[in-house]
Amino acid sequence: MDKGPRILHPGDPEAQTLARAIASPTAGDILKVLGEEPMTASALATRLAIPITTAAYHLEHLVDAGVIEVKETRWSRKGREQKVYHLADRLVIVSPAREDLGTLLRKYAALGIVLGATAVIAALMEMNTAAPTMMRAGAGEANDLMPGSMTVAGSTPESMVPFILLGGLVVIVSLILFDLFSARKTERP
Repeated sequence: MDKGPRILHPGDPEAQTLARAIASPTAGDILKVLGEEPMTASALATRLAIPITTAAYHLEHLVDAGVIEVKETRWSRKGREQKVYHLADRLVIVSPAREDLGTLLRKYAALGIVLGATAVIAALMEMNTAAPTMMRAGAGEANDLMPGSMTVAGSTPESMVPFILLGGLVVIVSLILFDLFSARKTERP
């Protein structure tokens, strides 16, 4: 099982499973005891003075929710397999599902970085293709060009970089607006 932190939002199936598993006072008592030391279901039942079936029920749900784990397996004197439970060493955060503008901007920051890198690459490609074309024009053709009206033969008069940046910015802004309106729509009853 992954040991990294779990971030749950209210309404997520995983959050609902967790809430059901820890809702009972008996489950809280089991978690408290397992926080002190790992135990088997029968040892928990004895310590908490509850039926073994009740302990097993809560242990099963706590394992499903990822709050506790099976540390090891032992064999009883009667030859039965016994699982030893302990608290899962994992941080669980329950956070509201709302996203503010700052969260959305961080979410799309990588897309902005890719957009900037694409524009830089396009500018470098334009510079690399423009320089050899100017050199190939020759001395005779270069003298025919008027000062201040330098054009490169075979190239477009406009750079593609502004169009790449503008198109990318339109996409990013559209995605941010879509996420903002979607979030507001789901908040309404």
